[in-house]
Amino acid sequence: MRSFLLCALALTGACDPATITRFEIVPLAGAKADSVLAVEALQIGRTLAQRFKMQPVRAYDDCPNGGYFLQDSIDGRNLGLNFCVRPSRVGMEFRVVEIITSRWGPKGDALRLALGDTLRTHFGDAAVHTK
Repeated sequence: MRSFLLCALALTGACDPATITRFEIVPLAGAKADSVLAVEALQIGRTLAQRFKMQPVRAYDDCPNGGYFLQDSIDGRNLGLNFCVRPSRVGMEFRVVEIITSRWGPKGDALRLALGDTLRTHFGDAAVHTK
């Protein structure tokens, strides 16, 4: 019985839901060099993270440039809001993840909307792909 309970707890913890939005910046023909795109993407990420008062976190496998974290909540339940800017196969990817929920909290929702608007304004609609 004890091993069943431990297994059930492990499976429950491993299956926590998350809400994710990804924006990929795909350079258009004749666009800026990859290094310029990376610098601009990281600066946009840093600026938005500061605006939302997010805390920087160290680099990890899925976010080699480091990322940002902020507590969010829905109906009094705490959630973790993660924000990462990372290289993709064809450009740069911005990833916003709200963990332990299947819907956006107010801070996560505001961040993803502001991010989408900022990216479209800076890089143009054609260069921004939402996943």
